Amino acid sequence: RCCQVHDNCYTQAMKMESCRFLLDNPYTKHYRFSCSDGQITCSSKNKECAMFICNCDRAAAMCFSKAPYNPAYKELDTDKYCK
Repeated sequence: RCCQVHDNCYTQAMKMESCRFLLDNPYTKHYRFSCSDGQITCSSKNKECAMFICNCDRAAAMCFSKAPYNPAYKELDTDKYCK
């Protein structure tokens, strides 16, 4: 679920006018953030696209931190189960 929400967020980013220069690859966008006492904060110095992507990653990190890890899924066939 965390990955799905993250992917959907990045899909939204790719549709933003301010993110067009990324050539459909928001995974390479740099942004500023800080982390303190388990809280992630996206810097107000980020421009619109960077802020949006930072918040996508922030939400994903928070989601992953709450989700249990199941070692049985380590070798999961993503071609079979993630389409």
